Amino acid sequence: MTAPTQTPPAEPPVELDWDEEDEFVRVRHAGWRIGGGLLSAVLILFVGYTAISAGKNWFDRQLDPVGEPGDPIDLNVASGATTSDIAAQLAENGVIPNSTFFRYFAEWNDEGNFQAGDYTFYLNSSAEEAIAVLNDGPKPPEVDQFIVREGLWTTEIVSELARQLNGITEAQLNAALSSGQVATRYRPENETSWEGLLFPDTYEITKGATADQVLQRMSDEFARVTGGLGYGGAETKLGYSAYEVLIVASMIEAETRQDEERPLVASVIYNRIREQWIMGIDATCIYGAGDRDVELTRSVLDQESPYGCRTVRGLPPTPINSPGRASLEAAINPAETDYFYYVLTDPQGFHTFAETEQEFIEAREVCRDLGLC
Repeated sequence: MTAPTQTPPAEPPVELDWDEEDEFVRVRHAGWRIGGGLLSAVLILFVGYTAISAGKNWFDRQLDPVGEPGDPIDLNVASGATTSDIAAQLAENGVIPNSTFFRYFAEWNDEGNFQAGDYTFYLNSSAEEAIAVLNDGPKPPEVDQFIVREGLWTTEIVSELARQLNGITEAQLNAALSSGQVATRYRPENETSWEGLLFPDTYEITKGATADQVLQRMSDEFARVTGGLGYGGAETKLGYSAYEVLIVASMIEAETRQDEERPLVASVIYNRIREQWIMGIDATCIYGAGDRDVELTRSVLDQESPYGCRTVRGLPPTPINSPGRASLEAAINPAETDYFYYVLTDPQGFHTFAETEQEFIEAREVCRDLGLC
């Protein structure tokens, strides 16, 4: 039996290279050619991956730079600035690395309704971090605070403002009041006094505000408060102009510090006006004298002046101080009583109210016994 023929293992086909003179040059194996092509493909893929990875890394760094955010920097976003304007400003100042990428990022995330104002950013921030600062809104402006208490005269308010606000003088404030540039409400056209028209309160105003701006703020607050209390309808409600009701409010402010008494004092004043009595409120004489420390002698009380408290029937021509909200409210909403008198009968500042002269005399004796009169 013939032994089976063994087939030799397959080998890659051999290709012989000959030169033009038929001399042998090299032997090429087809398998080697396949291996070389695979290596080239791997190299191409590696280079491509590296390029893509580097590109992605570069792209990421345009939105989120390497490292932590740096030092703070204060920038002002101008009114009307677009997202492109803001992006350019941030890039120019080193807050973000690329303005174009920032703008695309903002548009992609539907951001861009940013407010004008002052912001604190940080150098080397990501687009997301910078947008977060913008979305928080601008920093509150630096402010000055000043306090004007109830019952002050305009001259005293001017002194207080000049004392509390750096850079503003009494001369500037007085000039502003007389310039006509500060608008007011309810003052008669022929009246020049500012008494009672600057609302007493605690205020915050932008640092560096001018005298005009400070006074306008107080005048605006007066208009807001009195408007809310219904002073615009004073004539219909009470039969007196808003300015006359303001005068009553200033007298209430001078006469009592107890809020629950203010509507009662208002009723006494209106009752006396209705009956055409001499008002008899000493605070008007003190205001007319222009000296809070004046001694109320007979000559002072009997002075012939528009503010005479023993000689003039009805209201004085102007308010006699700047009344607070409680007095303003009492004047427009007086209690309905038959009181014509009130007398201080309590060391805490409370009064006894009386309808008749005899009741008044009895209350006055109590006042004297307590050393309050």
